[in-house]
Amino acid sequence: MAFTHLAVPYGTSEEYLRLVLPALIDGLRRGDRILFVAPEENLDLVRAHLGADASRIRSIRSQDWYGHPARVLAEYFDYARRGGPSLFVGEPTWRSPRDAAEWARVEAIVNIVCASLKGAALCVYRRPAEEALRTHPRYLDMAGEHRSGGYVPPQRMNWDPPPFPAPPDGARVMEFDLPTVRAMRSFVRTTATEAGLSDDAAGSLVLAASEIAANAVEHGAGHGTVTIWTAGTDLVCEITNPDGGGIEVEFPGYIPPEQESLRGYGLWISRQLCDLMEVQTTGRESRIRLHMAMA
Repeated sequence: MAFTHLAVPYGTSEEYLRLVLPALIDGLRRGDRILFVAPEENLDLVRAHLGADASRIRSIRSQDWYGHPARVLAEYFDYARRGGPSLFVGEPTWRSPRDAAEWARVEAIVNIVCASLKGAALCVYRRPAEEALRTHPRYLDMAGEHRSGGYVPPQRMNWDPPPFPAPPDGARVMEFDLPTVRAMRSFVRTTATEAGLSDDAAGSLVLAASEIAANAVEHGAGHGTVTIWTAGTDLVCEITNPDGGGIEVEFPGYIPPEQESLRGYGLWISRQLCDLMEVQTTGRESRIRLHMAMA
């Protein structure tokens, strides 16, 4: 069974049951490992119809699963690739337009990360935006399963964020090279904690910034600049690598490195550690912005 990635739009509770329940029953009949993620009311709805079979399904509330997009992608990939065919049925929830944009990227990348796996992912949306059909090759509605005419393969999507605005006046700045990387770490930690970031979050930011800086030193121009400021409730840490040839990796930091690989972990680790990581390459210069929520 090849991997299938479906968008499942619905409007009413009756439609939800008629679309989701058969998929879960078929998965139970096949003996799939099943992960079912939904709002509490839909979990209860399905449990009531499945009866004792509901205990054979791992069920999680949407608000408990859909947290950090990159971490969820990594967790789902780990789940899907072990133990034979799997079925995932999930109804996304997010807190902000920024979350929605990041989830759209994750939905698109699922088509690459899981392409060689056996199983299916059904992403259920109450009255979905058009974006859902752009990131799912197929969709399921009350008339059956269809090819999504609006689907755009991840390789053809525009992954570049809008041009970064310049850091604000008053941002803290430090240049670094190989001999000063340790001092750069101290600079990031001190600046972050003085701005109000917790010790744990500051430690995560230091590690993420260190990974990016190490890439700049080892594979880029050998030096760079770190700039830190606050933007709303976020602390932003930007690492600039001038004349480093830019970042040419597809989907930087989203796809876990192969388990046997000795390289390629820096961007992935940094995206896992931070609340948001933005990557922009202009000519030969790369700029990576690491966001940490202070609230």
